[in-house]
Amino acid sequence: MANGKRQKAKGKNIEAPSLTRQFLRYVTFAICLLTFALPSASTAFAEDVRDELPTPTNLQAVVLKKAITLSWAWQAPEELPAFTEFGYEIKRQDGKTFRAPATTWIDAELAPGTYGYMVRARGMTKEKEKPVIYVSDWAGPVDGTIKFTCQRPPTIELSAEPTQKQLSSISSLRFHLQGQASVDKGCTLETVTYHLDTGAGVVHTGSLAVDDKGHFDTFVNAYGPEDELPTGHETFSITAKAEDEAGPTTSNAYSLDLDLKNPYAPDKPYSPENPTNL
Repeated sequence: MANGKRQKAKGKNIEAPSLTRQFLRYVTFAICLLTFALPSASTAFAEDVRDELPTPTNLQAVVLKKAITLSWAWQAPEELPAFTEFGYEIKRQDGKTFRAPATTWIDAELAPGTYGYMVRARGMTKEKEKPVIYVSDWAGPVDGTIKFTCQRPPTIELSAEPTQKQLSSISSLRFHLQGQASVDKGCTLETVTYHLDTGAGVVHTGSLAVDDKGHFDTFVNAYGPEDELPTGHETFSITAKAEDEAGPTTSNAYSLDLDLKNPYAPDKPYSPENPTNL
């Protein structure tokens, strides 16, 4: 029985690996050899970056309307590589990066919000025909805030009254101007001015002083010492203009009729019966 079992075992067929399995083994082995023999793509193409430059100093951010202006200082060391490119790299807090050739840079047309920035020096040269990048540490961060966008110009109200209805002196020809300039939330009242037209070729403009609520109350001269005082009936037109980030707006025109009297003219025509008019 034992011999029979042994003979049966000897007669058993042992399956050899299939061609497909052998092929897969060879492929796997070849990949392993390549992995160890060749450098990885990230190693082969990695940049040579050297943190050896001085860090920018005095980094500042100034906000004006929809733009933020960055400025900084950078002191070059006594010895520098012969850079083929040199400038500054700006990194914004949202991850975007920008380049600047000088020590100022403007980020314009920004939406309302707060923006943070860092800056570093960056130069490129070549050593043995390979690019080498020199950088500094990052300066900053600094930030600037763009306020809500101003959507429309101000509103302005004006009232104007002459100090006298009949005038005989240039110095007494004055107008009392009162009014209110108002802006929406997020807007800044920039300028408030008046425009006075005598209707006889003389025009005067000037600034109106306003308080923190936009109210103004002032007196202005219709004529200056260099202007010729006309006689007779005159119609004056007065407007006020206010401006914010969205633009200017002008008030309705105030028209004022005045009788201007020549101080040297007689009150009544001369007649022999009235010699006092001489």
